[in-house]
Amino acid sequence: MPSKTLKVKDFMTKYVFTVSPDVTVHRLVGLFITHPVSAIPVVGDDNELLGIVSEGDLLYKKVTPKIPQYVDVLGGNLYYCGFGRYERSFRKLLATTAAEIMTKDVRCVTPETDMETLTNLMVDEHLKTVPVVEKKKSGNPDIDAPARLVGIITRHDILGAIAATEAEELLKNREQGKE
Repeated sequence: MPSKTLKVKDFMTKYVFTVSPDVTVHRLVGLFITHPVSAIPVVGDDNELLGIVSEGDLLYKKVTPKIPQYVDVLGGNLYYCGFGRYERSFRKLLATTAAEIMTKDVRCVTPETDMETLTNLMVDEHLKTVPVVEKKKSGNPDIDAPARLVGIITRHDILGAIAATEAEELLKNREQGKE
């Protein structure tokens, strides 16, 4: 008999610690120190996911930005690396609120996402935390409704689900062996 396929809704954390976009970076640092999380979702009205702030985002505040190396060719500068990389670094360095430092292009899953898809996403993208979202119902099919945060998944949650599944299978095998 095949084992049950776990869905995100089966083991996600439903009560998520979140912040509003106007929370200061100073306050964010304090929240990371006092709460055992590696990322905090930033939400708007009706729990709309706006972005996420990770420990890494806050570390940018303490890293001296690297000045782009360039070559002056005929009065023009040729940069070795794309300007976008430096722009993001400087934006995070100068940020004073969650809205300014958060990552806006957040990788998310839905409650119906299966564990294998989630695990592959986290491994492939080097993610420690993934928000779980549902699309709000919109009266107009042409309008893409914002995603509403309904949970969060961490690597710890996945390991806990794997351990629970293995323990359940071990118990089932022992019971079948006694019959």
